[in-house]
Amino acid sequence: MSERQKTLPLERYMRVAEVVAASHQSVGLTEIAVLTGLPKPTVHRLINALVDTGILEADGAHYKSFTVGRRLWRILYLGLDRDKVAGYAQIVCDDLAKEFKETCYMVRLGQRHVRAIARSAPDQGHRLHVLPGAELPPHAASSAKAILAYQDGETLDRLLPDPLPALTEHTITSRADLEVDLARVRETGYAICDREIDDNVMAYACPIHLAGAGVLYSLGVTGPCSRLRQIPTEELVAALKQGASRFADMLGAVAG
Repeated sequence: MSERQKTLPLERYMRVAEVVAASHQSVGLTEIAVLTGLPKPTVHRLINALVDTGILEADGAHYKSFTVGRRLWRILYLGLDRDKVAGYAQIVCDDLAKEFKETCYMVRLGQRHVRAIARSAPDQGHRLHVLPGAELPPHAASSAKAILAYQDGETLDRLLPDPLPALTEHTITSRADLEVDLARVRETGYAICDREIDDNVMAYACPIHLAGAGVLYSLGVTGPCSRLRQIPTEELVAALKQGASRFADMLGAVAG
């Protein structure tokens, strides 16, 4: 590292964040000061800013020790090799599609969209929707709602169109009604698209909770209403949650 780099303000923030990340546990202010070689008052100031921006998180109410924060975890997960992530997603979707004989898919949160990253469609599966790379309507798709339910207001404002377009007569077009629907997702742990995009199609999706990072992905199953309604909801949801947990473990092994 050059002498110039050592004096850059951002470099000191990064040194503190790296020390906490490398510790894999809570680290106290004094220890951080020793490990970074920075004065304790300086470390205190840097930590306050890192906590305020979500890069670090105070462990407890008294700000005596610190761990990696939600925002840094999200950066880490979003920066993983996309081909590897898509490969893991495909494995999970393939297994789920074999179990239910319906199209299964996984989507990912982007800066201004929710986009499919994997899909598995058996012979009888519904093939006309959720192609990899396709953007999903955030206010109507179950997989998008499974992600949006766990985002902050700023993210919702960025992702949701205004006004919310009616894709069918069943589409939610009121922001207030959508927020009620998202609250139900948080309560039950799964989202439903009941003819909100296509009059003959349903979909269920579950959020994928990543340790420390929240929800950036979701796993879904879709098919014609006539077939999907024949499968007990609790059976679908249980399998989706199991697949979501499996994918989270896969990414955790890479990120950790």
